[in-house]
Amino acid sequence: MEQQYDPAALEATYRALASGEPRMRAIRAAASSAEQNGDTENALHFHHTLIRESVFSGDRFQALIDFPQYLTLVHSDPALEREWAHTSLWLFKWIVEASTEFYQIEKKQVLAWFSEFRRELSKQGYSLKPFYEKRAIFFYYCDRARLYMDYADFLDAPMDEMCDGEADELNTAVRWELEFGSREKGLRTAEKIISKNMQSDEIPATTYGYLLRDAARPGETERAAEYAQKLRGFCSGARFRLEQTGLLLEYDAKTDPARGYRFYLSNQNLRENLRNPLLCFRFDCGAAVLLRAAADAGVTDDPDALREAAAQYRLQAQSAAEKFDARNGSDFFASALHGALEGV
Repeated sequence: MEQQYDPAALEATYRALASGEPRMRAIRAAASSAEQNGDTENALHFHHTLIRESVFSGDRFQALIDFPQYLTLVHSDPALEREWAHTSLWLFKWIVEASTEFYQIEKKQVLAWFSEFRRELSKQGYSLKPFYEKRAIFFYYCDRARLYMDYADFLDAPMDEMCDGEADELNTAVRWELEFGSREKGLRTAEKIISKNMQSDEIPATTYGYLLRDAARPGETERAAEYAQKLRGFCSGARFRLEQTGLLLEYDAKTDPARGYRFYLSNQNLRENLRNPLLCFRFDCGAAVLLRAAADAGVTDDPDALREAAAQYRLQAQSAAEKFDARNGSDFFASALHGALEGV
Protein backbone atom coordinates (compact mmCIF):
# COMPACT_ATOMS: atom_id res chain seq x y z
CA MET A 1 0.00 0.00 0.00
CA GLU A 2 1.42 3.41 -1.00
CA GLN A 3 2.28 5.59 1.97
CA GLN A 4 0.18 8.74 2.26
CA TYR A 5 1.97 11.96 1.35
CA ASP A 6 2.74 13.93 4.51
CA PRO A 7 5.15 16.88 4.08
CA ALA A 8 5.40 17.48 7.83
CA ALA A 9 6.44 13.87 8.41
CA LEU A 10 8.97 14.07 5.58
CA GLU A 11 10.51 17.16 7.15
CA ALA A 12 10.60 15.55 10.58
CA THR A 13 12.39 12.55 9.06
CA TYR A 14 15.28 14.52 7.56
CA ARG A 15 15.61 16.85 10.53
CA ALA A 16 16.23 13.82 12.73
CA LEU A 17 19.19 12.72 10.59
CA ALA A 18 22.83 13.72 10.85
CA SER A 19 23.83 16.78 8.85
CA GLY A 20 25.48 16.12 5.50
CA GLU A 21 24.85 13.34 3.01
CA PRO A 22 22.35 11.30 5.10
CA ARG A 23 20.13 14.33 5.57
CA MET A 24 20.50 15.43 1.93
CA ARG A 25 19.30 12.05 0.68
CA ALA A 26 16.16 12.38 2.79
CA ILE A 27 15.58 15.98 1.67
CA ARG A 28 15.92 14.93 -1.99
CA ALA A 29 13.31 12.25 -1.38
CA ALA A 30 11.00 14.81 0.25
CA ALA A 31 11.36 17.20 -2.69
CA SER A 32 10.65 14.42 -5.17
CA SER A 33 7.59 13.33 -3.23
CA ALA A 34 6.25 16.90 -3.08
CA GLU A 35 6.68 17.32 -6.84
CA GLN A 36 4.98 14.00 -7.58
CA ASN A 37 2.03 15.12 -5.49
CA GLY A 38 1.80 18.51 -7.17
CA ASP A 39 2.74 20.34 -3.97
CA THR A 40 4.90 23.07 -5.51
CA GLU A 41 5.04 25.21 -2.36
CA ASN A 42 6.55 22.45 -0.25
CA ALA A 43 8.68 21.27 -3.16
CA LEU A 44 10.29 24.72 -3.22
CA HIS A 45 10.74 24.59 0.54
CA PHE A 46 12.49 21.22 0.31
CA HIS A 47 14.69 22.30 -2.61
CA HIS A 48 15.71 25.43 -0.71
CA THR A 49 16.53 23.31 2.34
CA LEU A 50 18.53 20.87 0.22
CA ILE A 51 20.58 23.64 -1.40
CA ARG A 52 21.30 25.24 1.96
CA GLU A 53 22.34 21.88 3.43
CA SER A 54 24.69 21.27 0.50
CA VAL A 55 26.23 24.73 0.77
CA PHE A 56 26.84 24.69 4.50
CA SER A 57 27.17 20.99 5.38
CA GLY A 58 28.19 19.28 2.16
CA ASP A 59 30.61 20.13 -0.63
CA ARG A 60 28.21 22.33 -2.68
CA PHE A 61 27.92 19.68 -5.40
CA GLN A 62 24.27 18.85 -4.69
CA ALA A 63 23.39 22.55 -4.57
CA LEU A 64 24.55 23.03 -8.15
CA ILE A 65 22.60 19.99 -9.31
CA ASP A 66 19.43 21.04 -7.51
CA PHE A 67 19.44 24.76 -8.32
CA PRO A 68 18.13 24.44 -11.91
CA GLN A 69 15.24 22.33 -10.58
CA TYR A 70 14.48 25.03 -8.02
CA LEU A 71 14.52 27.70 -10.74
CA THR A 72 12.18 25.69 -12.96
CA LEU A 73 9.67 25.40 -10.14
CA VAL A 74 9.87 29.01 -8.98
CA HIS A 75 9.54 30.31 -12.56
CA SER A 76 6.48 28.13 -13.18
CA ASP A 77 4.15 30.65 -11.53
CA PRO A 78 4.54 34.46 -11.32
CA ALA A 79 2.96 34.40 -7.87
CA LEU A 80 5.61 31.96 -6.66
CA GLU A 81 8.35 34.10 -8.20
CA ARG A 82 7.15 37.05 -6.15
CA GLU A 83 6.73 35.01 -2.98
CA TRP A 84 10.18 33.42 -3.25
CA ALA A 85 12.01 36.44 -4.71
CA HIS A 86 14.06 37.24 -1.59
CA THR A 87 14.96 33.60 -0.96
CA SER A 88 15.94 33.17 -4.61
CA LEU A 89 18.43 36.02 -4.31
CA TRP A 90 20.21 34.34 -1.40
CA LEU A 91 20.28 31.07 -3.32
CA PHE A 92 21.72 32.85 -6.33
CA LYS A 93 24.46 34.33 -4.16
CA TRP A 94 25.46 30.89 -2.89
CA ILE A 95 25.26 29.33 -6.34
CA VAL A 96 27.32 31.88 -8.27
CA GLU A 97 30.10 31.51 -5.72
CA ALA A 98 29.92 27.71 -5.79
CA SER A 99 29.86 27.55 -9.59
CA THR A 100 33.34 29.08 -9.67
CA GLU A 101 34.62 26.03 -7.78
CA PHE A 102 33.29 23.42 -10.23
CA TYR A 103 34.85 23.07 -13.67
CA GLN A 104 31.82 20.95 -14.62
CA ILE A 105 29.76 24.15 -14.89
CA GLU A 106 30.45 25.73 -18.28
CA LYS A 107 31.74 29.30 -18.32
CA LYS A 108 28.71 30.38 -20.34
CA GLN A 109 26.40 29.02 -17.64
CA VAL A 110 28.40 30.64 -14.84
CA LEU A 111 28.22 34.04 -16.52
CA ALA A 112 24.52 33.56 -17.28
CA TRP A 113 23.82 32.93 -13.61
CA PHE A 114 25.81 36.04 -12.70
CA SER A 115 23.78 38.08 -15.19
CA GLU A 116 20.51 36.82 -13.75
CA PHE A 117 21.74 37.46 -10.22
CA ARG A 118 22.54 41.05 -11.18
CA ARG A 119 19.15 41.56 -12.83
CA GLU A 120 17.31 40.23 -9.80
CA LEU A 121 19.30 42.39 -7.37
CA SER A 122 18.50 45.49 -9.43
CA LYS A 123 14.87 44.47 -9.92
CA GLN A 124 14.35 44.13 -6.18
CA GLY A 125 16.20 47.34 -5.39
CA TYR A 126 19.28 45.87 -3.72
CA SER A 127 22.91 46.94 -3.92
CA LEU A 128 25.13 45.21 -6.50
CA LYS A 129 27.92 44.81 -3.92
CA PRO A 130 27.44 41.01 -3.53
CA PHE A 131 27.34 40.62 -7.32
CA TYR A 132 30.69 42.39 -7.76
CA GLU A 133 32.17 40.53 -4.81
CA LYS A 134 31.31 37.07 -6.16
CA ARG A 135 32.08 37.79 -9.81
CA ALA A 136 35.51 39.17 -8.88
CA ILE A 137 36.33 35.74 -7.47
CA PHE A 138 35.47 34.10 -10.79
CA PHE A 139 37.48 36.63 -12.80
CA TYR A 140 40.47 36.03 -10.50
CA TYR A 141 40.92 32.77 -12.36
CA CYS A 142 40.53 34.07 -15.90
CA ASP A 143 40.50 37.87 -16.34
CA ARG A 144 42.61 40.03 -14.06
CA ALA A 145 41.52 43.32 -15.63
CA ARG A 146 37.85 42.55 -15.02
CA LEU A 147 38.71 41.37 -11.50
CA TYR A 148 40.23 44.76 -10.79
CA MET A 149 37.16 46.58 -12.14
CA ASP A 150 34.74 44.40 -10.19
CA TYR A 151 36.71 44.97 -7.00
CA ALA A 152 36.61 48.74 -7.55
CA ASP A 153 32.85 48.57 -8.12
CA PHE A 154 32.49 46.39 -5.03
CA LEU A 155 34.18 49.05 -2.90
CA ASP A 156 31.96 51.81 -4.35
CA ALA A 157 28.67 49.94 -4.01
CA PRO A 158 26.62 50.56 -0.84
CA MET A 159 26.01 47.87 1.74
CA ASP A 160 22.51 46.60 2.47
CA GLU A 161 20.75 43.55 3.85
CA MET A 162 21.75 41.37 0.88
CA CYS A 163 25.43 41.81 1.83
CA ASP A 164 27.23 39.63 4.34
CA GLY A 165 28.32 42.47 6.59
CA GLU A 166 31.37 44.48 7.61
CA ALA A 167 33.62 41.51 8.36
CA ASP A 168 33.03 40.05 4.90
CA GLU A 169 33.67 43.40 3.22
CA LEU A 170 36.94 43.85 5.10
CA ASN A 171 37.99 40.26 4.39
CA THR A 172 37.40 40.78 0.67
CA ALA A 173 39.52 43.92 0.82
CA VAL A 174 42.34 42.03 2.54
CA ARG A 175 42.36 39.43 -0.21
CA TRP A 176 42.53 41.80 -3.16
CA GLU A 177 44.72 44.50 -1.63
CA LEU A 178 47.35 41.86 -0.88
CA GLU A 179 46.86 40.32 -4.34
CA PHE A 180 47.30 43.70 -6.06
CA GLY A 181 50.40 44.52 -4.04
CA SER A 182 48.87 47.08 -1.67
CA ARG A 183 50.35 45.25 1.29
CA GLU A 184 50.26 48.06 3.83
CA LYS A 185 46.56 48.67 3.19
CA GLY A 186 45.82 44.94 3.21
CA LEU A 187 47.61 44.42 6.52
CA ARG A 188 45.87 47.40 8.13
CA THR A 189 42.51 46.04 7.01
CA ALA A 190 43.32 42.57 8.35
CA GLU A 191 44.23 44.10 11.69
CA LYS A 192 40.71 45.55 11.95
CA ILE A 193 39.26 42.05 11.60
CA ILE A 194 41.65 40.53 14.12
CA SER A 195 41.60 43.33 16.71
CA LYS A 196 37.80 43.43 16.71
CA ASN A 197 37.60 39.62 16.88
CA MET A 198 35.27 39.52 13.89
CA GLN A 199 33.99 36.03 13.15
CA SER A 200 31.79 34.22 10.66
CA ASP A 201 31.77 30.86 8.89
CA GLU A 202 34.71 32.09 6.80
CA ILE A 203 36.39 34.64 9.04
CA PRO A 204 39.07 34.84 10.41
CA ALA A 205 40.22 31.54 8.84
CA THR A 206 40.28 32.88 5.28
CA THR A 207 41.88 36.10 6.51
CA TYR A 208 44.76 34.17 8.08
CA GLY A 209 45.06 32.20 4.84
CA TYR A 210 45.52 35.39 2.81
CA LEU A 211 48.03 36.68 5.36
CA LEU A 212 50.00 33.42 5.38
CA ARG A 213 50.23 33.30 1.58
CA ASP A 214 51.40 36.91 1.56
CA ALA A 215 53.98 36.41 4.31
CA ALA A 216 55.35 33.20 2.81
CA ARG A 217 56.16 34.84 -0.52
CA PRO A 218 58.65 37.46 0.69
CA GLY A 219 60.07 35.07 3.29
CA GLU A 220 58.86 36.86 6.40
CA THR A 221 59.54 33.87 8.62
CA GLU A 222 58.21 35.10 11.95
CA ARG A 223 55.03 36.59 10.53
CA ALA A 224 54.34 33.49 8.46
CA ALA A 225 54.84 31.25 11.49
CA GLU A 226 52.37 33.32 13.52
CA TYR A 227 49.70 33.15 10.84
CA ALA A 228 50.25 29.44 10.24
CA GLN A 229 49.83 28.69 13.94
CA LYS A 230 46.58 30.64 14.15
CA LEU A 231 45.24 29.19 10.91
CA ARG A 232 45.97 25.58 11.82
CA GLY A 233 43.37 25.46 14.56
CA PHE A 234 40.63 26.56 12.17
CA CYS A 235 41.60 23.89 9.62
CA SER A 236 41.93 20.76 11.76
CA GLY A 237 39.00 18.49 10.93
CA ALA A 238 37.31 21.15 8.77
CA ARG A 239 36.36 19.95 5.29
CA PHE A 240 35.55 23.41 3.99
CA ARG A 241 38.99 24.61 5.04
CA LEU A 242 40.87 22.27 2.70
CA GLU A 243 42.02 25.22 0.60
CA GLN A 244 43.77 26.67 3.65
CA THR A 245 44.88 23.18 4.70
CA GLY A 246 46.66 22.81 1.36
CA LEU A 247 48.39 26.13 1.97
CA LEU A 248 49.52 24.94 5.41
CA LEU A 249 50.91 21.73 3.90
CA GLU A 250 52.95 23.81 1.44
CA TYR A 251 54.21 25.94 4.32
CA ASP A 252 55.10 22.91 6.43
CA ALA A 253 56.94 21.31 3.51
CA LYS A 254 59.39 24.23 3.64
CA THR A 255 59.58 24.67 7.41
CA ASP A 256 58.80 21.41 9.24
CA PRO A 257 57.92 18.35 7.11
CA ALA A 258 57.44 16.12 10.16
CA ARG A 259 54.82 18.46 11.62
CA GLY A 260 53.24 18.75 8.21
CA TYR A 261 53.06 14.99 7.80
CA ARG A 262 51.25 14.63 11.13
CA PHE A 263 48.84 17.36 10.07
CA TYR A 264 48.33 15.62 6.72
CA LEU A 265 47.58 12.28 8.37
CA SER A 266 44.98 13.81 10.67
CA ASN A 267 43.16 15.54 7.80
CA GLN A 268 43.60 13.36 4.71
CA ASN A 269 40.26 11.64 5.36
CA LEU A 270 38.52 14.97 4.63
CA ARG A 271 39.66 14.64 1.01
CA GLU A 272 37.98 11.25 0.56
CA ASN A 273 34.82 11.31 -1.59
CA LEU A 274 35.02 15.10 -1.83
CA ARG A 275 33.31 16.36 -5.00
CA ASN A 276 34.43 19.99 -4.85
CA PRO A 277 37.26 20.17 -7.42
CA LEU A 278 38.68 23.50 -6.23
CA LEU A 279 39.13 22.24 -2.67
CA CYS A 280 40.57 18.99 -4.03
CA PHE A 281 43.03 20.90 -6.23
CA ARG A 282 44.29 23.05 -3.37
CA PHE A 283 44.66 20.10 -1.02
CA ASP A 284 46.33 17.91 -3.66
CA CYS A 285 48.91 20.61 -4.43
CA GLY A 286 49.80 20.91 -0.77
CA ALA A 287 49.88 17.16 -0.20
CA ALA A 288 52.15 16.59 -3.20
CA VAL A 289 54.66 19.17 -1.95
CA LEU A 290 54.47 18.01 1.67
CA LEU A 291 54.84 14.29 1.01
CA ARG A 292 57.84 14.81 -1.26
CA ALA A 293 59.48 16.98 1.42
CA ALA A 294 58.62 14.41 4.10
CA ALA A 295 60.22 11.67 1.99
CA ASP A 296 63.39 13.72 1.49
CA ALA A 297 63.52 14.46 5.23
CA GLY A 298 63.20 10.79 6.17
CA VAL A 299 60.04 11.33 8.18
CA THR A 300 58.99 7.68 7.69
CA ASP A 301 60.76 4.37 7.11
CA ASP A 302 59.30 4.13 3.61
CA PRO A 303 60.17 7.29 1.69
CA ASP A 304 59.38 5.60 -1.62
CA ALA A 305 55.76 5.19 -0.56
CA LEU A 306 55.60 8.90 0.24
CA ARG A 307 57.07 9.79 -3.15
CA GLU A 308 54.56 7.54 -4.86
CA ALA A 309 51.68 9.19 -2.98
CA ALA A 310 53.11 12.64 -3.83
CA ALA A 311 53.18 11.71 -7.52
CA GLN A 312 49.55 10.58 -7.35
CA TYR A 313 48.47 13.84 -5.76
CA ARG A 314 50.40 15.69 -8.45
CA LEU A 315 48.55 13.81 -11.20
CA GLN A 316 45.20 14.59 -9.58
CA ALA A 317 46.07 18.27 -9.30
CA GLN A 318 47.27 18.35 -12.91
CA SER A 319 44.05 16.79 -14.15
CA ALA A 320 41.94 19.35 -12.25
CA ALA A 321 44.13 22.22 -13.44
CA GLU A 322 43.66 21.22 -17.08
CA LYS A 323 39.88 21.06 -16.67
CA PHE A 324 39.62 24.37 -14.81
CA ASP A 325 41.78 26.18 -17.36
CA ALA A 326 39.81 24.67 -20.25
CA ARG A 327 36.58 25.88 -18.66
CA ASN A 328 37.93 29.33 -17.77
CA GLY A 329 39.96 29.95 -20.94
CA SER A 330 43.14 30.78 -19.03
CA ASP A 331 46.32 29.22 -17.66
CA PHE A 332 45.77 30.26 -14.03
CA PHE A 333 45.62 26.75 -12.58
CA ALA A 334 48.51 25.45 -14.66
CA SER A 335 50.63 28.34 -13.37
CA ALA A 336 49.49 27.78 -9.80
CA LEU A 337 50.32 24.09 -10.11
CA HIS A 338 53.75 24.83 -11.52
CA GLY A 339 54.47 27.30 -8.74
CA ALA A 340 53.40 24.94 -5.99
CA LEU A 341 54.93 21.75 -7.35
CA GLU A 342 58.15 23.05 -8.82
CA GLY A 343 60.76 20.39 -8.19
CA VAL A 344 58.26 17.74 -7.07
